[in-house]
Amino acid sequence: MRPLHVAARALCLLSVLLFLQGCPSKPPPGVRFPITNGSHTILPTTDQHILIWADPPLTEVAAEWLRTHHYSHLLMPHKAPLQASHIAHDFSTRTAALALAREMKAEVVLVLERNATKDGALIEPDCGALYHVSVELQAVSVERGDTALRGSAHYPNCVELSDKTTRSLTCQAFATAWGFRPSGQLEIPSSLMCTTGQTVPTR
Repeated sequence: MRPLHVAARALCLLSVLLFLQGCPSKPPPGVRFPITNGSHTILPTTDQHILIWADPPLTEVAAEWLRTHHYSHLLMPHKAPLQASHIAHDFSTRTAALALAREMKAEVVLVLERNATKDGALIEPDCGALYHVSVELQAVSVERGDTALRGSAHYPNCVELSDKTTRSLTCQAFATAWGFRPSGQLEIPSSLMCTTGQTVPTR
C-alpha cells in the first residue's frame, strides 16, 4: 500500500502546482495606472521661448519636465511686465494667454489644467473623500494660433488630490503628447515618464 500512498501524495502535489500555475497574477492592491491620450503635429524646438500658462503646482512640474528635456527658455506669467495674476489660468483664457505671450516675446504657449471632481471615475461612481483627477495640456503657436500638441491623463479610480497625483498625471500627459508612449492604459510607472526621452524627442 505504501507505493500507492506515495503516488497519491505526489499526484495531489502535482495538481496543486498546476492549479497555482494557472491562476492569473494580479497587480498589488491599490495599484492603478493612468489612462492617457495625446498627439502632436509639431513639437516645440528647444530654442523657442515657451510661456507656461497654469496654476503653480502644474507650472512647477511642467517646468521641471521641460528642463529635463532640454527646454531652457521658459517664461512664467508672474514674471510678465504686465500683472496677469487676476486672470484665471484655464483653457477659456486662451486669448489672454496669447496676448501675454506676445507681450513676453514667447513663441509657444503651453496651457495646463487640472480638474478634480467627485464623480466621473471609470471604475468608481462615487469618490467619497477622494477625487477623480485629470490633467490636460496643449501647446499653442503664438504666431499661427493653432494647437500643435495635446495631452491628457487621468486615473480610472478615485485618488487623493495631492502633489504626487498631479506630478504623476502631468508627466504621463507630457510623455504621451511628445510621443514617448502611446495613448491608452499601460503598466508604465509615472516616474519613468518624468525622465523618458531626455535626449532627442521622437518626431
